[in-house]
Amino acid sequence: MGFIFLTGAWANVSGYLFMQIVWLRPFSNIPAVIYAIVSTWLYSWMYFSLIQKKKLWFIAASILLVIFAVVNLLFIQTISFANSYTYLFQSALLLIYTLSYFYHLIQDLPSLHIHQLPAFWFSAGLLFYHAGAFFLFSFTSYIYNVLNNNLITYWSFHNTLNILAHLVFFVGLYYDLKMLKAKETH
Repeated sequence: MGFIFLTGAWANVSGYLFMQIVWLRPFSNIPAVIYAIVSTWLYSWMYFSLIQKKKLWFIAASILLVIFAVVNLLFIQTISFANSYTYLFQSALLLIYTLSYFYHLIQDLPSLHIHQLPAFWFSAGLLFYHAGAFFLFSFTSYIYNVLNNNLITYWSFHNTLNILAHLVFFVGLYYDLKMLKAKETH
């Protein structure tokens, strides 16, 4: 999760810098698409290591996202518009990952209480965010192109989902640090 957060921070700073430099402004969506690709690969690795099944499926899903993201960036939504179809694909994929992980937890009950598992909280935050964001990304193109909306309300809702998901991530981080301290004392 730490690498995903670092990648997200890099994408936000890069996107901001692209917007500040006039000749890079048309390419300001590229860091976000790179973040979607890299974070999906990291999430795929994380969920494969948690579930320990169907490695080929995780690799194939990640490769499909890369191909779709590049095609979408170059030909469908292009560089000049937020690539909501790529984010929609990523959200669908992460919803499948989180639901698969919860199903795995039900099948193989852990020895710890479920609320003490950091991965449970990370998955809950991802499920919460991507369930809401999936609908937002589904309608972004329509809202922007047909309704000529500037997306301020839309992004406010998106950012609220993001903040709430990160608060849930902090609970997972708390349990992760608590488990590390317990391992150090033994």
